[in-house]
Amino acid sequence: MRLFLAAALAVLSTSAWAQDFDLVILNGRVMDPETKLDAVRNVGIKDGRIEVVTDVEISGAKTIDATGHVVAPGFIDFHWHGQDPFGIKLALRGGVTSPLELEVGAYPIEAFYDSKEGKSQANYGASASHLGARLHVLDEIESEVAGLVLYSDSVNKSAQDGSKWSTVRTAAETPERKGIVAAIEDGMRQGAIGIGFPIGYATQVSSDEVNEVASIAQRYNSFILTHVRYLSQVPPSGFLGIQELMAVAQVNDVPLIVQHVPSNCLALTGDCLALINHARDNGMKISAEFYPWEKGSAIVGADYLGEGFQENTGMDYSDLLIVATNETLTEETYTKYRAESPGETMIMHHIKNADMMKAFADPLSIVGSDAFPFIDKDGMPLAWDAPYDQALGHPRGAGTSGKMLRLTRETGAITLMDAIAKMSYYPALFIEDMVPDMRQRGRIQPGMIADIAIFDPATVTENSDYDVGKNALPTTGIPYVIVDGTVVVSDSKVLEGVFPGQPIRNPVID
Repeated sequence: MRLFLAAALAVLSTSAWAQDFDLVILNGRVMDPETKLDAVRNVGIKDGRIEVVTDVEISGAKTIDATGHVVAPGFIDFHWHGQDPFGIKLALRGGVTSPLELEVGAYPIEAFYDSKEGKSQANYGASASHLGARLHVLDEIESEVAGLVLYSDSVNKSAQDGSKWSTVRTAAETPERKGIVAAIEDGMRQGAIGIGFPIGYATQVSSDEVNEVASIAQRYNSFILTHVRYLSQVPPSGFLGIQELMAVAQVNDVPLIVQHVPSNCLALTGDCLALINHARDNGMKISAEFYPWEKGSAIVGADYLGEGFQENTGMDYSDLLIVATNETLTEETYTKYRAESPGETMIMHHIKNADMMKAFADPLSIVGSDAFPFIDKDGMPLAWDAPYDQALGHPRGAGTSGKMLRLTRETGAITLMDAIAKMSYYPALFIEDMVPDMRQRGRIQPGMIADIAIFDPATVTENSDYDVGKNALPTTGIPYVIVDGTVVVSDSKVLEGVFPGQPIRNPVID
């Protein structure tokens, strides 16, 4: 009887696997970071989901031969500012199926989601923006571009009234504080993913304001992400900035993601990672993020580039580069830009390789590209089909995942499974209790949403660099990318007019 039952189940199972799928991926090295499966398998996809992962022969309406390639979960990046079609196109070339704007976030949230509906090639989502709320309340400025601060002239416009968003401290029970809190709460009611605290750009913000806003996350079973204060390796340091937000998170019982740890901690990166890991070992839900680059990108008016930045960061004027003009700054031009165009995008050389690699090798760190929008020579966003060599910006917006995989191959500092986990499973796992959609992403398993990156582990690499003309050269070695069951990258080309991207969003509360 037992033998008969086993045989019957085998027949039923084989019959199910022999059905025609919408898409099949054959003979790929399937790597699933949750189950640790690492074996040659066939993957059947139907109605946007993975139906089977099997060593049995299967067929479908469309077929991808993945021989010699890894079949991995599509990468999830919480730190993707480049939300225009050109920026999303580059994300996809790097296998990023969910490039989310969670550091700066969006305000208003509904404007962001409405702008993407049915028009996005990748999945999309944003946090409730503390920076956007302060611009709205204190400077009476809103981004006219889908609630995205970095796609407007909001920061420069705010300079006309003294950039109140970054300089004014609000007191409890004042109309200003109430307005900021109300704006953030409205974002959470509109389905925002967490609350973004880029207070590294607004170090005058009071700690009690940060604490009150963080309490909103607790009420909505959400989390906070932070670019901490003090990009510095001397007191007050990035280490102190992390301690502040850890205290805020613990008091309010909310999870915390500390973004680009080496960028703020510099020579203290090892100490900062030890602090974060110690807190996790003692029960705190906390994650450290990093990007595998030694240069960063931000706006030239950032607080941390104020007087004394040389001692604090170990940089000088010559370590700062204006993106739009490819101009290395001097004391004179530094002063001019900070006074007249504080929102200008710049690149800075501030991280040592040894410090970056400490974060790279940290067992539970996650990857966040901090992909800034690329611009053309006139400072404008590029069209979807613009030549890659016309784009100006930080190469991390095009090459982060390729560089992660190349460094994994060349340094041996982590395993390939670890690298995939840092870019897919770990981000999904960290927020899945607060963003239920993420329970179905970051894995290659039956029942999961079919977000998939297929890459050649022997050749995948970044091609972007800091040289003009190379800033946005896309990653190669990732010939196929699938978003929600739809092929979006085929033979290393992003398909035009294909928009399967879905909103990653919490329920809207009326």
